[in-house]
Amino acid sequence: MGIRVGVDVGGTFTKAVAVTVQPLRLRAHAVVPTSHTAAAGVTEGVAETLRALLDDLEDDRAQVELVAYSTTQAMNALLEGDVARVGVIGIGVEPELRLARKRTQVGDLKLAPGRVLHTEHAFLDATRGLDPARVDAALDRLQEAGCTALAVSGAFSVDAPQHERLVTERARERGLPVCAGHELTGTYGLETRTISAAVNASILPVVERTARVVEGVLHDAGIDVPLLVLRGDGGAMSLEAFRSAPSFTIGSGPAAGVAAALHQLALNDGIVLECGGTSSNVSVVKGGRTVLRTLRVMGRPTSIRSVDSWVVGAAGGSLGRLGRRKLDEAGPRSAHVAGLSYACFATPDELEGAELELVAPRDGDPETYAVVTTPDGRRHALTATCAAHALGLVDVAEPADGAVAAARSPADRSAQAARRAQAAALDAFAPLAKRMKRTPEEAARALLDRTVDKIAHAVADAAHTHDFGPEVPVVALGGAGTALAPEVARRLGRPYVRPEHPEILSSIGAALSLVRCEIARHSNGNGDGLGLTLSREAERACVEAGAAPQTVRVETFFEPRDGLLRAVATGAVALESGAAGRDPVDEHAQLHAAAGALGMDEHGLQVVARNDFYRVFCQNGAGAVAVVDGLGSVALAENAKRVIADAPGALLARLSEAVDDGAVNLGVATLLPRVAIVCGPHIVDLSDARRAEDIVTGARAVLDGHDGTAVAVIWS
Repeated sequence: MGIRVGVDVGGTFTKAVAVTVQPLRLRAHAVVPTSHTAAAGVTEGVAETLRALLDDLEDDRAQVELVAYSTTQAMNALLEGDVARVGVIGIGVEPELRLARKRTQVGDLKLAPGRVLHTEHAFLDATRGLDPARVDAALDRLQEAGCTALAVSGAFSVDAPQHERLVTERARERGLPVCAGHELTGTYGLETRTISAAVNASILPVVERTARVVEGVLHDAGIDVPLLVLRGDGGAMSLEAFRSAPSFTIGSGPAAGVAAALHQLALNDGIVLECGGTSSNVSVVKGGRTVLRTLRVMGRPTSIRSVDSWVVGAAGGSLGRLGRRKLDEAGPRSAHVAGLSYACFATPDELEGAELELVAPRDGDPETYAVVTTPDGRRHALTATCAAHALGLVDVAEPADGAVAAARSPADRSAQAARRAQAAALDAFAPLAKRMKRTPEEAARALLDRTVDKIAHAVADAAHTHDFGPEVPVVALGGAGTALAPEVARRLGRPYVRPEHPEILSSIGAALSLVRCEIARHSNGNGDGLGLTLSREAERACVEAGAAPQTVRVETFFEPRDGLLRAVATGAVALESGAAGRDPVDEHAQLHAAAGALGMDEHGLQVVARNDFYRVFCQNGAGAVAVVDGLGSVALAENAKRVIADAPGALLARLSEAVDDGAVNLGVATLLPRVAIVCGPHIVDLSDARRAEDIVTGARAVLDGHDGTAVAVIWS
């Protein structure tokens, strides 16, 4: 029986689980503090967690078949400013030189309050080709300016990437981490590609360390299995893809939590609240599916897609900031950042004689964070979790299978342990209450209220954004989820839902979500066309194994020593309620799913196209349209102006005409319709194109090499 390992790196704890899928069973889990201050950074905690988990498995480690990894590392690097200075090389040709220069000169990019991505710009005129000497001179200037990573972005490189490739080759010869715009996205929009490449390049050095450490741990343990990384949009990527495009993992932490909630709970609508030690993530499930968004930097779009989420600087480990005689704020600093243990998990003897002290957790922080110090000089943190325990508000119900890790997972302690934690928390809050001239319960309530204020505001914003009524529940995830989510739900008058294993559910979600299939054949390596055939076989096998077709990515490798050509397809189960346990469905079930997603009667829909991966349903060539895969997951649902189904060549001609007809001239600009192409396992959104001809060119690239019927969906 195969075992899957899921690893989730959070801001406070790094968690790993080992699960079997059929039947679903938790075999082992390990939790260690995320190692921000270690010499190797968070990678040290990843290594420690994996070693502990594999030790727990003992001889069963030989049954591990896949390791799945979700991480907030990319997002945290951006939020904390842990980024490289990036040199941006723009490339253009006549007569668009001025425009290309302007759109590749992106300047400094604000990432978060007080955090900036600094860029330096160089521009190359490639009208008459690129001279390697000029490329090297530009690289010299950028390195002299202190740039330690590089982004390359050329006009029209989506269709003609040779200039970008030349620059990246010269940069890699120097050992520079580099990202080219065409490697990240095949969509048009030079400025969007440039910003995306710069953001991605800025975190390449940080991520490379992580990839090396994780590989090393598995190698040392004698485990030669695939390592997959969860993308922020719920898809999957190989470790090599993670090395080159780490920005695609932005949001993978929330994606793992949402995936797990969807797998375990029959959610139709829900607000998923994952409370860690330092920050909380709020995500939504709507109509049984998650909602995706495009990441924006300083208001400008990128090509990076992720789960739509709200990040809040308040969570279970949040410390309170004391004003004159009241708590002004909870967070953003936490017990973990301050290097302190939670007071509620101390013993009465350890807290005897404790007094209030105001500290600055990090250099530059105000010295207003409230902690308690014992006579022997030990400090303990007064946290939001401590406050919830002091007030007896923690949901302490144990998981159904009794898998409790009391020391590692405070939210899942027994009722007896919770009573001990309540007594310790009240003792710890007494010094703060004395300063505030309140009771310990009132002091604890003040800290809990400040924490819940922040989180409830984000939950309310998510509910308002997605038009959720008061019946839509708050779903608790994370180590502090059962301490804070019940109070957030009460504050907002919403139902509260607690799944099993909420503290490690994100790791379980990562383990369950990812799919990998590999096909190998002997080949002479002379371009005999086997690569395309093998890629499509691997693609189909990955979908048959449960991956949503639009998440599948295929990489091919030729091994000359053995004469083998390998096609490796990676994908993920759809971020949709119950998708992990579904079996293939017939066309009637697909029709039922389409009607449900569109909110209409089945009799009003008809099939306009079929392929090995999808059925496309719509109303007489326009109106409501839904694209449904073989497991009944709805990949696209829109109210379309027009739906065109035809062979690739004929589709292009009809699409060009439809785009021209749908364009609206505003005088100073033209508003283009939105367009998505459904072809084979791919659904490609071309809505970011700025010109009608770019939509057609993009569609041609998608359709190239495919036969059979393809579909264009056009809406506004």
